[in-house]
Order: sequence, then C-alpha cells, then structure tokens
Amino acid sequence: MSGLLLILFATGIFRVGFNESHIFLGNELNHIVADVERDFGTISLQGVSLSKRLTNEIERNLQENNLTPSDLQDSTLNLELMLEDCLDILSAALINDKTSAAFVVIDATVNPALERADTSRSGLFLRNMLPNTAYGSLSSLRYLRGPASLARERSIYLSPQWQMEFTITPGDFYYRTINEVNSGETDLLQLYLWNPKSKLSEDISEGMLLTIPLIAADDTILGVCGFEVSDMLFKIQYTPSNTIYGRIFSILAPVEQGVLDASKAMMAGSHTVISAGIDGPLKITTDINGFSHLTSEENVTNSGLYQMVNLYPKDTNSDKQDWALGVVMPWQDLSDYMMSKNLRMLFLLVTLLVSHALIALLLSRKYIRPVVNVIGKIRDKAYMDYEKTNIQEIDDLIFFLAEQENQAAPNYSTLDNSQTNFTLFDTFVESIETLSPAERLVFNLYMEGYNAKEIAEKLYLSINTIKTHNKRIYMKLNVSSRKELLVYVNMMKERDSALQS
Repeated sequence: MSGLLLILFATGIFRVGFNESHIFLGNELNHIVADVERDFGTISLQGVSLSKRLTNEIERNLQENNLTPSDLQDSTLNLELMLEDCLDILSAALINDKTSAAFVVIDATVNPALERADTSRSGLFLRNMLPNTAYGSLSSLRYLRGPASLARERSIYLSPQWQMEFTITPGDFYYRTINEVNSGETDLLQLYLWNPKSKLSEDISEGMLLTIPLIAADDTILGVCGFEVSDMLFKIQYTPSNTIYGRIFSILAPVEQGVLDASKAMMAGSHTVISAGIDGPLKITTDINGFSHLTSEENVTNSGLYQMVNLYPKDTNSDKQDWALGVVMPWQDLSDYMMSKNLRMLFLLVTLLVSHALIALLLSRKYIRPVVNVIGKIRDKAYMDYEKTNIQEIDDLIFFLAEQENQAAPNYSTLDNSQTNFTLFDTFVESIETLSPAERLVFNLYMEGYNAKEIAEKLYLSINTIKTHNKRIYMKLNVSSRKELLVYVNMMKERDSALQS
C-alpha cells in the first residue's frame, strides 16, 4: 500500500487539483487578456480618429468665422455653434459596443468672467445607457454635459446629473493629457492615455477613461476628447467563468514594482468579493506551484494568475503606466477546491483497493480455499470424507489417492488368526475405554456407519471439531486412518455376531 502511494505521489496523481486549477485560470486569463488588449486597442484607435475629426471640425468652424482658438473665450454664440457640430461626431462615435460614453472638453468656458472660470471648461458628454450594445436610437442616449438647448433640439434626454460645463482640477484626466502634449510629443498614437478608474465629474460613476488631446495645425491645444469604459460595461465584458469557482473575478490595475494599485483597479466578477472592499496596494507574490497571490495591507489574500497587459503601442515612451490583469479568487476558495479534488482521488483510490481486496477474497473462496481443503484431506488421509470441488485435476488426484489407500489397506477379513493380529485387535478394543465421552460418541456414530460430515450435522458440531476428535481417536486407538478404523469396527461387529450365534 505504501509503495503504491509513493508511486502515485511520484507521478503527481495528488496534484490533479493544482493542475486543473492552473489550466482553468490560465485559459480564463489568456482569454480575458486577449479581449482587453484587442478591445482597448480598438478603442484607442477610435479615440485617435475621434480626436482628428473633432479637431478638423473645430478648426473649420474657427476659419469660417475668422476666429482663432483664443477667440473662443470671447464669443458664447460661436462656442455653442461649434459644440453643435461636435455633437454629431460624438453621436456617431458611440455606434460600437466597446464603450459606454464619449466626451469632448474644449479649452474654453462660456463665461470667463465667473469666479470659478479657471476650473470650468465647456464641452459635451454623451452616455449610452445600454452598455455592451451599440445604441440604435437617441432614446438610449443621456446628455450629461453641454448646452441644454442642443439636447432639446436633438431630442436627447438630459441626465439628472446634467451640468453646463466640466469641472477640472489639477492632476485629473484633463491636466494629465495636456501635460503629455507639453512634453514635446505630437503623434496622437503616442499621446493618448488610459486613466485608471477615473471620473469625468464627482457626480458621475467611475470608469476607465481614454483621453486624447485636440491639437490644432499650429500646435495649439484645443482641448481633450475620449471614451469611457464604465464599471458596468467592464463587468459585462470581462467577467471570468464562474462555473467552478463561485467567487472568481478579474482585476485590471496599474502595477509598479510588483504592487497592484487596487484603488485604481477595474474589477469584474464575484459581487460578494468585490463589494467587500478590495482597495489600496496589493503585493504580488508567486508560490512554487505557479500561483500568484495578491495580498492587501490587511493581510487579505486573493490568489490565481496575473499577466502584464499592453494598453499602449510597444514603441511608446517609457513614462506610460504599466498595467496588469489578474484572474483571482479568495485563497481559501482555491485551496478548498484543490483539496476536494485530492480527497476525491484518494477516495477513488481507496475504493479501488477495497474492491480489489474483495475480488481477491471471492476468488480465494472459489478457487484457492478448495485447494487448501484438499491439501488438508491429503494430510489427514481423509479421502472418504472428500467432497468434489469440480476442479478436474484435484478430483482426479483425490480419487487416485483413495484407490491407492484401498489397495494398500490390510484386509483383516482374510488375515490368519495369528496371535499378533488378535493382540492388535485386543489392544484396539481395550483402548476404546480411554476415549473421552465426546470421542466415544463420535466413535459410536462411526460404528453405525456415519461419515464425518453426517456426524457433524447430527451432533451440531463444526467439521473442524469432528476432525479434532478424529485425530485424538486415531491416536488413542493407534490407527492411522478412518479406513483402518473401520476395519477394526467390522472385526468387532463380526466378533459380536459370532458370540450371539
């Protein structure tokens, strides 16, 4: 048994749970990473195209009115007309199932004289209320930023969170995008940014924001545009399969020096885990089995696999943030599943061994036990008590030995009535008195013609008990077999018959 277990351990049979979990998580991870890189790459290209179209539209509008970008601040009417033209472009850009919203922020405000004009920017913000499906009518659109008159003219519903303009603050998506342009780069493919778990405004839900600058032909920065991938859309598109692990989820987050920033992460999957609060830095460690563990400062661990994700072109500048995507679950869930698989394998192994033992026992009863019994018969020379085994070779052997004994047994009926023979007979008769009551009872039944099996049934004893009595009777009466015993019994019967006559 121990040798078999060693072989099973050496062949890795008890690593089935580890292997299955690793393969499942690897497949889910590869699938989601491929989808994220493809979808976010497509959105990035669409964002660059959106930036070019909006920039061209703004420059055309300025040229028609003999204005420069700086003149936007002086004419509220021209700013609203320009946004009206931009609205058509944003509406057309939302005809896809990969983004939840499109927006444009112009580096201008409708009223520069207001106290908070330096943090207010004009623009448009359209959201598709049916994520994961391209909108088919204006009824699915919500108008969150921009002149209310434009929404009324286009019959677009105003959102309850509607405001006239965007509020910008240092360090937000707007300033980070502008700072990329100020670094001297002009290629839009090098300038777009994915902003982790950002908000266009405090009253709007979080999401991944793609931002691209609007750069005029004279290198003037006109503003920022982009797309949003909302929390809801991310969950719909990138939730891993939960057919095996109920609390599995994916996490897309910035990573730096082996630490994921969960405060800026997008997550999709188990609501019970995500809603419990996964926040702050998550330290990444990898064990000898190849599983990665994301451990929070509160020592909460989620385990699975993770992989670096390319959200930017490979030749982009090195200042861009690195991203990683993981498919993980609470460590206890993963550990319990792997243990259950190993216990199942152990149960199957024990069941197999027990079934083999039972089969061996049944085979022994059917084939080996009769052979052992026959060997006992040969040893005791109890050929007359032999029952057929239906094994031809054994039955032939017993028949042959029985014939040999019959031929070799002395025929006391033809012996001379010599003094020696009478002495043996007299000794036999005298020895009968030495038998115990139980032995005498068995002996009497032999005299009546019963065999060992019949005696056992008649006295309600086991055949082994009868064999024990036989051995003692043979020893006390100085006979070597039942055959010889019966010869003396016949002599006693002849003597008694002679005396009676």
